[in-house]
Amino acid sequence: MIAIVSDLHSNLEAVEAVMDHCLKLGVKEFLCLGDVIGYGPDPLAVTRIAQKTFNVSLMGNHEEALVTGKHRFNPLAARAIDWTRSVLAGTTGPDAAIPWFKERTPFVLKGNLLLVHGSIYDPVHDYVDEPENPVEAQQMIETLSRDFSGFDICFAGHNHTPFLATTLGIMVPHDGHRTFRVPKGHKAYVCVGSVGQPRDRDNRASFATLDGDHLTFHRLKYDFQRTQDKIISAGLSRFLAERLEQGM
Repeated sequence: MIAIVSDLHSNLEAVEAVMDHCLKLGVKEFLCLGDVIGYGPDPLAVTRIAQKTFNVSLMGNHEEALVTGKHRFNPLAARAIDWTRSVLAGTTGPDAAIPWFKERTPFVLKGNLLLVHGSIYDPVHDYVDEPENPVEAQQMIETLSRDFSGFDICFAGHNHTPFLATTLGIMVPHDGHRTFRVPKGHKAYVCVGSVGQPRDRDNRASFATLDGDHLTFHRLKYDFQRTQDKIISAGLSRFLAERLEQGM
């Protein structure tokens, strides 16, 4: 079984809840779609988990901002990434954090799976948006049929919202239905949501597992109040703390 995680955003409580659950599930491999850091109060602790545990960890837009200093962030996100850089700059030696982030790649092709942070068109910055009307849904189907060449499933993060898009339609997981079958050869975009900062008005950590052709979306409660307290204690924006409870 493979776990696909994304957008951890320095949220140690959410990450630990997900890792503990994955161990109980028997997960053998962890694939991270980027944004290990940013926004949250525990960049070093979460980075150490990524370095030690993840078989793949991509370059997200927050990693890019960390190592280049270039971004298109709002002031709150910019302040958080500057604070994160100051924390991680103190690490040295073979496990130094910032050099490790510089080595991240924007995508990985793993068999019939393409792993990106953003989308197949721009693996770092682009967003895969859930279609909101029939025209957008048809455009998504055309993308899958036309541009998914050399791979069958693209796992994406960045949008912080879990859903599955196939040529048969768009499927949004919920507590009554979280496991889907994606047969070999079928094309699908899989947006796994966010571990550390969900934005679909559900404050539970979100990630996915793949076991053969069975895809399961998971939601886990975690101690977001503790994360909120640490965000405020670190001097980061109160809004970054409040949104964790709201799931937005």
